Formats: sequence, C-alpha cells, structure tokens
Amino acid sequence: MATAADLHRSPNGNGRHGIPSSVLLSLWCPTATRFTNATTATSTTSSGVPISVTFCSAARPPAVSHLSVDCPGLELDRADLSLAPKVLGTDADLALLRVPNSPYARYDACLSDYFVYRVHSQLPKLDRLPSPNLELFGFGDNRIAILSCGDGKYVVAALEPLFEVAFKLYLYRSGSDGMAAGRWTSQRVVVENPLRNVVCPLPDSARRVIFHLTSKVIVLGGARGTIGWVDLWRGILLCDVLEDSPKLRDMPLPLPSMDNWSVFRDSCLCPLYNHDIVVNQSKDTVKYVEMERTDQWSWETTIWTMPIPVTSWDDWQRQCSVRSEDIDPPADIRMHFRLLHRFHRDKKEGIAAIERTVPLGALHMACPALSIADDDDVVYLLCEGINAGLMKMVFAVDVRTRTLRGMVKHDAKRRIGFFPCYFDSGISKHLKTLADNIGDFSLFVSHYNSFSFLAKDHPNL
Repeated sequence: MATAADLHRSPNGNGRHGIPSSVLLSLWCPTATRFTNATTATSTTSSGVPISVTFCSAARPPAVSHLSVDCPGLELDRADLSLAPKVLGTDADLALLRVPNSPYARYDACLSDYFVYRVHSQLPKLDRLPSPNLELFGFGDNRIAILSCGDGKYVVAALEPLFEVAFKLYLYRSGSDGMAAGRWTSQRVVVENPLRNVVCPLPDSARRVIFHLTSKVIVLGGARGTIGWVDLWRGILLCDVLEDSPKLRDMPLPLPSMDNWSVFRDSCLCPLYNHDIVVNQSKDTVKYVEMERTDQWSWETTIWTMPIPVTSWDDWQRQCSVRSEDIDPPADIRMHFRLLHRFHRDKKEGIAAIERTVPLGALHMACPALSIADDDDVVYLLCEGINAGLMKMVFAVDVRTRTLRGMVKHDAKRRIGFFPCYFDSGISKHLKTLADNIGDFSLFVSHYNSFSFLAKDHPNL
C-alpha cells in the first residue's frame, strides 16, 4: 500500500526548476486583465481589438494549469464558459485557441477567431488565423488540431463529416518561415477500408447509425504529419496531412468491455465520460483508457497501448487494469478528507450515527484523462462526493501500481457540468528552456501540494 509520502509526490517527473514535464491544461481560459509575464504574446482580433495570451502557471498534476486571455475590448459575459476562450489542442510548444467575438459564438464557431500561441524562449508569439470561409457553421471544437512542423511552422487540420465514409479535410499551412501568413485549403477524403465494420460491426438493433462521430483528435506526428480523429466508441481515422494527397485509414479501438457493451450499442452516453486516448510524449505509443461501472459500488479502469506507426488492429495490447476496491488510500489521507467519509446510522441496532469510510467505488468518478508521460500509467479522474455540496476533486490514480497518487480541489467555475474540462499537455516542458534563459522560473511554477486541502481548513471537503 502507498504511504502518505508516496502520495505527496507528483505523478509526473519534474525537470530543471521543478517544472513538470506535462501539465493538466484547462480547456477554458480565464480572462485576466493586464496579467503578463515572460510568456505573454500579443495580437489583435479580426475586429482589431488587442488581445494577449499568457501561460499563468505550471502546476504539478493533478492540479490544473491554465492559459489566461486578456481582451478587454470584447464585451462578453466572462462568467459564461460557452463564450470563454478555449484551448482546442497543443503540440510541442504550440497551442490552438478559439476566442469568441460575438454572443452568438456559442451557437456558431464561425463567430470566433482562431489563434496559435507559441511558448518560446526568446519571443512568444500569437498568430491569428485567417477565416477559413466555411460554407455553413464553423469547425467543431473536437474536430480540429494543430501539428508542429518545427522551426515555428505548423499545420492546423479539421475534419468535417459529409456522409457515411466521406469527409472534408481543411488544412491551414503556416508560412514557410513560420512568420508569413499561410492559407486554408480543403479537399474531399474517403475512408478507403472501413475496418471497424469488420472488427466490431454495429448490431441491427443499435440506435446509432453514424459511421464516425469524432470525440477527440490526437497528433501522432512523424515525417508524414499523422493526425487521428477519434470516435471513442468505434475507432480512429488516421490521415497523413503532410502528404500531397492525404487519405483516411481506419483503425478500430479495442472491443468495448462487457459492462459498456449496451452503452456502445445504444450510444446513449458521451464517450468522454468513460474513455480517453492520448499520444505519449515520445510519440511512439498511443495510450487508450476505458472505464466501466461494474456495480453500484465498484468501477474498473483498463489501459491499452498501440505502437506508432499504427499498422494493425492486432497491435493493441492490454497493459494494466485496476478495480476501485483494490485502491486503498492510506489512513492519514482518509482521515483528513471528508470527501472519503459519510455518516451511517444503524436503525436496526439503534446505534447512534457513526462515521465510516466511503469506498472509492461509491464516489462519482468519471471523465478519465490519461497522462502522456512515457513511463507511467496514471489516469486523472474527475470526482464528486455522494453528498450534495461537497467540493469537486481531481484524483490521480496509478493503474499499474494500483495506488492513489494525488487528489486536489477543482474549481467548478472552470467546467460545464460533469464533463471533461482539462487534458494532459507537454507544452510545459518548453517552459524549462524559457526558465533557463530568463532565470526567474518562479513566474511559471505553481508549488502546489496535491494534499494541501485539509478538512480543518476546508470543511466542505
């Protein structure tokens, strides 16, 4: 069993200056007025309003880090997350953001500006992309990604459905030197060999009839610039976006677990609620996690991996799994966190109410977010207690070692409902070079103790 000392350690390795090699990056960016540091980059919106983006902190997971956006000229409701600037993805030292510029942007992404933010050791940069001039609505937030091509160059790619196995691929290529403006192109692409219909065909009784519904995009990179649009119920559509004539290749995901089969068949649940997929930092492995509720008081989490380059469905390997009842938090942690307690009155025996420990399986845990670290199998889980009014938490569970690695309070204002609100990103490792150059790395590192929220200081925990 893990000791309290083990639980205080960060799940991610720290490099020089204590900056973590990856961070849990919030999807939504708080709007901060005149907050700047060495990472601040500036630009203007399509309406000419000045805007700046800043990397505020590099907190050790499971604490959540964020980018902040300062754009006081945009008169939007800052408390409305549907109108908040949003991080759509990262790759290397680049982050792709969508910034709404109209109250109607909650309905139509065309009423937003897209920016590419670069964390750089000498000159952080913020590029506003030209409008893609879409025929209808804008890109779905979960269907667009950024690919770093090195030396400041990048490609932004979006895949929009047409019908069945046909899609439209939109590509924005930055200028040849990473400085000059690029341009958008689009072309029709078709899935050449839909393997998922062979590996795991939908039964005739299934409610779902859509071949592919993108849940998330992953960037595999490489010389061909491979990007994967993932339907977390069915499979990955892989595309080499740097090729002259890109094509779509289908790679099914591992078969659903027994307890998730009915949900898969009926598609009655957002797949991000119990799945995630990432590419590790070395970009030699795809990591996939599935979470299932085995009964009222228990859940199980399983991690699979696939080597890169992706070639065969048979290459999926089941790496490890853990059931909630096999994770036993140390006694000192259980004692301090009211989230892990409940009061129980034994009416039959007439015994007064006594406090008992709540098993992890009884907590409402979902929305797994995989660590991208090469050498661990950590999953971050969003959690709320069994009683109303308890703080929301983020748990770090090491699936391989079956240990609880950390837990922190999560700001409910930075999420919409009980849905994913962060993802693991390697952009923080580029702050290490920045810290080396400017010397004052305290601007970026959030020395955040994963177990600093104790009951005596926070009675709602």
